[in-house]
Amino acid sequence: MRRTGMDKSFKLTILHTSDTHGCLLNEDYSHNVRVSSGMNIIANLIKSQKTKNTILIDTGDAIQGSPLLYFHQINQHKYPNPVAAVFNYIDYDYYVPGNHDFNYGMSYLEHFIHSLKARTLCGNILNESGEPLFEKAYDIKEFPGGPKIAVIGITTQYIPNWESPENIKSFQFVHAVTKCQEIVAEIKEKHHPDFMILGYHGGVECDLDTGERLVADTGENLGFQILEKIPEIDIVLTGHQHRIICKKKNHTIVTQPGGSAQFVGKVEVEFEQNEQWEVKTMKAAMLSAAGYAPDPRISELIANVESETQKFLDRTIGVVPDDDLHITDPFSARRYKHKIVTLINLVQLRASQAQISCTSLGNDVTGFDKTITIRNILSTYVYPNTLVVVKITGQALREALEKNAEYFAIDNGKIVVNPRFCFPKPEHYNYDMFDGIDYTFDISQPIGRRVVKLSRAGQNILPDQEFSLVMNNYRATGGGDFHMYRGLPVLKEISMDIAELLINYIREQKEIRVPDPQNISVVLNGK
Repeated sequence: MRRTGMDKSFKLTILHTSDTHGCLLNEDYSHNVRVSSGMNIIANLIKSQKTKNTILIDTGDAIQGSPLLYFHQINQHKYPNPVAAVFNYIDYDYYVPGNHDFNYGMSYLEHFIHSLKARTLCGNILNESGEPLFEKAYDIKEFPGGPKIAVIGITTQYIPNWESPENIKSFQFVHAVTKCQEIVAEIKEKHHPDFMILGYHGGVECDLDTGERLVADTGENLGFQILEKIPEIDIVLTGHQHRIICKKKNHTIVTQPGGSAQFVGKVEVEFEQNEQWEVKTMKAAMLSAAGYAPDPRISELIANVESETQKFLDRTIGVVPDDDLHITDPFSARRYKHKIVTLINLVQLRASQAQISCTSLGNDVTGFDKTITIRNILSTYVYPNTLVVVKITGQALREALEKNAEYFAIDNGKIVVNPRFCFPKPEHYNYDMFDGIDYTFDISQPIGRRVVKLSRAGQNILPDQEFSLVMNNYRATGGGDFHMYRGLPVLKEISMDIAELLINYIREQKEIRVPDPQNISVVLNGK
């Protein structure tokens, strides 16, 4: 029987950010203009939503992805970590590492974590001894006169498929679902919580309503499987895919707040205490940063490093006499291989002395102005990748090209982008273009049989021929599901960032004129 005289209620607010990627100010560094998002705006949004009973958590990819952080990591001994300063000011409770947080090396990540007031949670990345690599796997948070809340951190175990080996040493990346099940069992046995929250730097692999698979079953994104197999978890806060998700699956709330500090996920839970604390109501919302004013204190906190970043970005390093390296149509830039792609490949070939090179364009790229600045470089090549040269056979090369040919589809008789490269996560960077070979894709042919011509120096490439191929380290490990690259013999590794190689090349050449080899054809029905 209910004992109404003892009934108590408690309201908990959970606020969730993810994949902020160093967007600390409402500043578009590519175009040097103000935008309506950024951590300085998110700060005021969060301030407006916080109560005395709030948990604020970020689920990773916080310290890579903006020119500000590129500048900081090469000058890290001069300035405190700006993301840590902002996170501490906003007063985060928890942080779960993301895959891109490893990109600048373990020392950079560790320094960031040690600078945080927030607790770092990650249960499935282990050190050589089998212990959590970071602070702890989970935390038990108790509010005065309120319920006992368990907060768990898990990161996608797919990181070894992308990351440079030296950045992850001999760490163990345990299956997200398996480890999460173990952690939940331990929490239940030792702590008997009233409520469980999972912060997961990983995405949702299936449609939450229909169960239809959205992405390949690689283990990179396992949010749906977690929901199906671990019903004890009450809230799953996801990230990684940069999607906007705010739904209920069975009894569990699922959120994902996009990327680049544009949204905050909010979950409100009302508890009622009878014999124990029980959930009375639970509702979620996705809050946009648009409409909030920037918090000037954040600009003050990072003023020194931000000012020097702007000076760094505006340094002129070369000119484009023909003014033909600006990208105005991203689709055409990929279908017809823009000269900016050829330039990147030429720089990679020069640095590596390989026979063949491949590269991609990021989701949003600008190309170069007539006067080239470092800002142009970092807005065109946005990733902190290095180079790897592998030995590849003609057969494996053809397989890689067939994989790239999947980027295209047919809609109403026209060649378009395959929708799966746009949703659930934009992945235009997983389409590579090559120099050093000539090839033709016929999109009217079935997937897997679209490479209708493949040659080098006028000679057809045979399956057993061997070549040296240079690519970025992400692709060399099979990133983007290019399984044919995994395990290929490595001939050479070049540790300098590709962006830095481009900067040095342009400084040396001063005037940049890029040939147009027209070595790629993407056709329909042979024409």
